[in-house]
Formats: sequence, C-alpha cells, structure tokens
Amino acid sequence: MTYESFLQALIYGLQIGVTYILVALGLTLIFGIMGILNIAHGEIYMLGAFSVYYLCSLLHINYFIALLISMMVMGLFGLFLERLFFRPVRERGFVTIVIITTGLMLILTAGAQLVFGTASRGMAEVFHGSVSFLGVTLTGSRIMAMLISIALLAGVYFFVYGTKQGRAMQAIAQDREAAALQGVDINRVSAMGFGLGFALAAAAGGLMAPNFFIDATMGGTVLFKALAIIILGGLGSIPGATLGGLILGIVESFGLRFLGYISSTFPFILLILVLLVRPRGLMGGREL
Repeated sequence: MTYESFLQALIYGLQIGVTYILVALGLTLIFGIMGILNIAHGEIYMLGAFSVYYLCSLLHINYFIALLISMMVMGLFGLFLERLFFRPVRERGFVTIVIITTGLMLILTAGAQLVFGTASRGMAEVFHGSVSFLGVTLTGSRIMAMLISIALLAGVYFFVYGTKQGRAMQAIAQDREAAALQGVDINRVSAMGFGLGFALAAAAGGLMAPNFFIDATMGGTVLFKALAIIILGGLGSIPGATLGGLILGIVESFGLRFLGYISSTFPFILLILVLLVRPRGLMGGREL
C-alpha cells in the first residue's frame, strides 16, 4: 500500500462517512424523540436523490436550489406522515410502528419503480474539474458534497445543542412526561424532529446523486448502513451517530479499494465485534 493510495482511501472514506452521518442523524432524531424506528428512512434518501436528479437534469435548476427544494419537500413530507400516520399510533408499541414503517417502505419503493423505472441513473457532473494534493485527486463534486455535509452537520449540532427547540428535543428524548410537565409541546417538537430527519436524509441523497448511480431500490442498502451506524455509535446519541458514520465510511472505503465488494460485510463484522465489548454502542447511554 502506497502513501497516496492510503490517503486517497482515507479522504474518500471521510467524504462518504459525513454523508452517511446525515442519514443516520435523521434516523437518530426520529428514534430519540419519538421512539420510532423509521424503516422507510432509506426511501427518503432515495427520493431526495431522484428529486435532485430530475430538477437538475430535466428542469435545469441550479444544483444548490434543487438540493434546497428537495430538503424542503421531504421535510414537509415528514411533517405530513408524522401527523397522519405516526402521531395517532405513537403509544401503540414498537411492533406496530415497525409494521407501519415497513409498509411505507414497500409502498415508496414500488411507487418509485413505477414512476422512475428500474434502471440505474447517472447524474452529470455538477462541479467540473478536480483538485490534486499530496498525490490525491478529488473531483469537484466530491469536494462540494463533503463541504455541504459538514456545513449541514454543524447546523444540526447548533440547532440541537444551542437553541430552545433543540433543548426541547433533548428533554423529550430523556423523559417525555417530565418535558410535558415543563410545558414542552410534545406534538410540535416531535413533528419538527420528523421533518428535520426527513430533510437530512433527502440532503444526503441529493449530495450522493452526482457521485454514484441511483435507482429505486437504493434505499434498502442505505437503511442497513444507517442502522449499523446508530447501533455502532449508540442508539439515541448524535455524537455516537457521527462517530459511527465516520468509522463506517472509512472502513467501507478501504475495503472497496483494496479488497473489492467482498468487503461490504466488514462494517457489520465490526459492528458485531464492538457490540460484544460494548453492548450499548461506542457512546451508548446518551440521549441526543
């Protein structure tokens, strides 16, 4: 292994990792605030990717505007689903929620196949050119995806830990009844968490669209990776999801570069090994 190939794999892993974190954070927010494991979360990532693809390719809308539109539409979709489907059954137990979200996943996947087709799509380069340093070459699309992902992650951290609404989310995640007694509007904050979670998943899909092929069934793979990330880092922990995403991205990048697609099992082997030592994840025990 040369120094250049090692550094290339590391940087690619970080770029993929910060994008995975966006998906995992959305899943963590929804689970931490509402106790809902959204099995359909990967399909929101897929819809975000397709919406950016069509807005840019067919309507020739600026990429940044298309990404913003995708986040807003998926965020509103999250608010709609929370109010219509999840709020009424919030107290009916984990199994009921899993059945509903699994059904939603199947509906969205089948609908996407009908609307978008089953063929994979490739989006044209949004940012042309590349940057080389220390023997490593990065395309403009990868650089921009990393920068936007980092900016969004910083925004989420500021919102959750630095605003009144974010502190309300933390209070609900720690003790729903106590938060309600303190005057926190549970329904409003839960809807906000759902909308934000969907917007983050859509952003991740839109950021990955210029760098990878997209198709109507891509959500399943992303969901498994997001689940691995939040379990690895610790359920309900935003710092844990961040750490888990970086680890998964780096492991995946090194594995693909040096061992091929057989390495797709490595993140899950790592997850099993970590859980044997720390059953609650690397940073388990924290709520948001």
